[in-house]
Amino acid sequence: PAWRGLAYIVFEDLPLEAFGNRIPNLSFEVFRSPQAQTGAARLETRIEGVDLIPASGEFVYATSSVLRDDGPGRQSWLNINNARGKPDFLAAVDDLEARLPNCRSVLIVSAWFGTDLRCGDCVIRPGVETREAITRPYSWSVSGENRSSAYLISRIDGRPVYGGSPADASLIEAITELKARGFSVSLYPFILMDIAPGNGLADPYGGAEQAAFPWRGRITCHPAMGETASVDGTGTARDQVEAFFGTAAAADFAVSGQTVSYTGPAEWGFRRFILHHAALAAAAGGVDGFLIGSEMRGLTTIRGESNSFPAVEQLTLLATEARQLLGAGTRLSYAADWSEYSGYQPADGSGDVFFHLDSLWSAPEIDAVAIDWYAPLSDWRDGDTHLDQAAAP
Repeated sequence: PAWRGLAYIVFEDLPLEAFGNRIPNLSFEVFRSPQAQTGAARLETRIEGVDLIPASGEFVYATSSVLRDDGPGRQSWLNINNARGKPDFLAAVDDLEARLPNCRSVLIVSAWFGTDLRCGDCVIRPGVETREAITRPYSWSVSGENRSSAYLISRIDGRPVYGGSPADASLIEAITELKARGFSVSLYPFILMDIAPGNGLADPYGGAEQAAFPWRGRITCHPAMGETASVDGTGTARDQVEAFFGTAAAADFAVSGQTVSYTGPAEWGFRRFILHHAALAAAAGGVDGFLIGSEMRGLTTIRGESNSFPAVEQLTLLATEARQLLGAGTRLSYAADWSEYSGYQPADGSGDVFFHLDSLWSAPEIDAVAIDWYAPLSDWRDGDTHLDQAAAP
């Protein structure tokens, strides 16, 4: 209509039987194309790469249409939630190609779940939303785990707090589809911390218990640096870091066609998490880029004896293992948090400055210095007592 800023939709004779004869909740997405300045390219044409999320969701990346059995004679689609009648992943990539014509790089984010901020006690496992679901044409499976054996994600008010880890088959499908469309594809293994309220876990930072659903960058030694009786700077800290990484190796993974098998130690450490994703990428025919971790600020700054940094040493070794699975054609890096990439200054009054990641950045298998940085989309400020507001139309 003529009133700027107002849009409305009219329904005539809307059938309500499927909604219990009530008007359902309705959600809408409103799209607006930013106008280019005179002589400048439009925003849509300037975007060349995107991160593909949500990272969690058992079949969110599937190109196959996945059905769930809901009881005798009843079924529902798990990954078709659009009016086009195709898997949501395919609909999303169609939209990506249509709306961002110069975007030719996609980084797929895939999540497993961390269980503890104490690195020596933390396991990282693939998780499911429920144990009961029966799905077709394939069942959920990740790294040899099935729905009955996998980690069960925490629930609040009867609902899982996260979507499940993407099924191995769905990730292979997504990588294969994107490559077939001519995209450069990178894979980003991602840790979501499933630590619910009331967890009762000892807090390395001295709290009554660990904070609920924290940032993975808070995984650290116990007690943490700066806390009473901290193990930072000792051999105990190194032992805790090595327990977090585990001992899985590239030789423990076998790729046969599009199937990945694991025969290594029965543990769920960081190395198994990363190397499983590397093996999946190989099963999909390879990827252009791969991250061996990201934003592990509380881990990379842990010091062992003689001001060593055992987590950085472990990441350097892990890059070599990932290279064995991925080959020379894949670019490797670690995506540092913006607060850790440039160095570490311990808050202990020493005045020390450590360029703790330099040995990783300069390692032969690392191809780039990578930084996770969440830049603002604009410099517009909150409030109404500044020149931005005065200049608003």
